[in-house]
Amino acid sequence: MPAYAVVDENALAQLENSLDEDEDRLQDKLDQAFRELDRLQPDLGRYLTEELSKSTDDIAQSLGYFLIVTVFMAFREAFPTRLGSVTPDGLEAALASLAADEALRAEDPNEVLESDDVLAMGQPALIDFVQEHVQEALEVSPEDTNLDDLDNVYRAILVEVIALSHAVQPGPGEPEPIADGGDSEILA
Repeated sequence: MPAYAVVDENALAQLENSLDEDEDRLQDKLDQAFRELDRLQPDLGRYLTEELSKSTDDIAQSLGYFLIVTVFMAFREAFPTRLGSVTPDGLEAALASLAADEALRAEDPNEVLESDDVLAMGQPALIDFVQEHVQEALEVSPEDTNLDDLDNVYRAILVEVIALSHAVQPGPGEPEPIADGGDSEILA
């Protein structure tokens, strides 16, 4: 994870304050930000919409919509001039890196970290924000909530975090990322 692409607690606090300021218009704000996500991040938006539409569970869909939009808003808040567009190759790299990391961790019985734990090392405040909302949803959701749907939505949000993290351009005086042909770990 590029150090210059970390969404800090201040950006998340500003985002939460802006969402709390006008709770009556929250759905309008989310819908407007979702349209902006579709316009500015068309490949990522298409992927996230497809993943969300696979869910038949109302809790997973509602939570997924909220988190997809707020993760995008957090990046936009933190990097208003440096957030580039996620390319099809960038999206594929994010999907492949998460899948490879999951496969490696599944094969090692001694591995205690999950892929989201590793991602949290690079984006601690953002992953904490996501996990906090997932936990809150689980606490109030009915027993028949489809956990597989919730897991698929959560995974899509992890892909979004990876892809957007790598779409952030370095700021003035920050080194450009090293292109290595895709052999490095994108999660780290």
